Amino acid sequence: MNKQLTQSRIRAFGLLLFFIAFSFSISFSVVKGDKKDSLTTVLSSFLQTDTSGVAGILFGRLDSLNTNARIWTEGAIDEKNDLRLGCPTSKPCLAFIVLKERIDLGTTIDRWFPEDSGFTKSHVITINHLLLNSSGIRDYVPLIPIHSDSAITPTNSIDCAYRNQPLLFSPGTGFEYSNTNFNIVGRILELHTGKTVQQLFRQYFGAYAVSLRIDDGKGNYPRGYPKPWPYHWISPGYAGGFIGSATDAMRTFAYISTQPEFKIMTRWYSAGGSVSDETSDHLLGLGVFGKSNFAGLGEAVVYEGNMGPCQMILARVRGSIFYIASAHNIGPSQLSDLFQRLIVLSIQYP
Repeated sequence: MNKQLTQSRIRAFGLLLFFIAFSFSISFSVVKGDKKDSLTTVLSSFLQTDTSGVAGILFGRLDSLNTNARIWTEGAIDEKNDLRLGCPTSKPCLAFIVLKERIDLGTTIDRWFPEDSGFTKSHVITINHLLLNSSGIRDYVPLIPIHSDSAITPTNSIDCAYRNQPLLFSPGTGFEYSNTNFNIVGRILELHTGKTVQQLFRQYFGAYAVSLRIDDGKGNYPRGYPKPWPYHWISPGYAGGFIGSATDAMRTFAYISTQPEFKIMTRWYSAGGSVSDETSDHLLGLGVFGKSNFAGLGEAVVYEGNMGPCQMILARVRGSIFYIASAHNIGPSQLSDLFQRLIVLSIQYP
């Protein structure tokens, strides 16, 4: 009888352990599911006050080129839309191609933009200065008419902001975020290789990002984008004028970040162009920007872009690529705060 009692107790104890484990697994899965769902909840609540019908937010995460991107959308933007990707995609790509083509960063630009043709101090401005925004060449964007019928080509922008114009400071002695610098980089690549920037992007990134291309005004844009677009689609030029899917934007940067050139791009500098001690919160690289402790998650590459009617941010945090884009003018600081919140949620509950 004692034996039977012992066996009964063992069976009862086993059943108890089973039910405890089963209950715990259900509880854990529900909690984890709720946290995953909270990404959508956060996006939805963020747009609750919109009554215009044009607001839209997209958030994405890509862990590697061998995995599928995860995309969350809310409002007037879709996963398969052609987004105006802006500077966070164009400028790192241009810097990467310069390094891949093995163009000496110390080369002065007078070879392509001679001083006797009006290109101020081109004999002392180097490609490195252009990539670090330390050339002293002013940004063309505030100088051009903002109108949907006003087409400003990269060459136009260079003539407008640089030819026969004074520099803001001596090359290598300061910092000025200038889209003109990267239109010049694009032209140098074309003159050096004999290929268009579009062809170079296809050569280096086409296998990973088939939708990536220069804006032609005919993309499958988010329905939240204003119509007509407030300035001509060609005006951002090589500095920020590419379109493509959010997935392809992430895949492009994921590819770049796996290449040896990425270590050169993320060698951090101070605003004046000297090597940084990395104590600053804002870090400067070749065509990229960083933060020493982004959202409490450590050092990260974080490139924030603002095209006026919409904003976007591309980041590499703890080896994963994150992307956020708006279909409307949300305001850079608001988007940055939302982006950080979503990244933290995504990392805590992958």
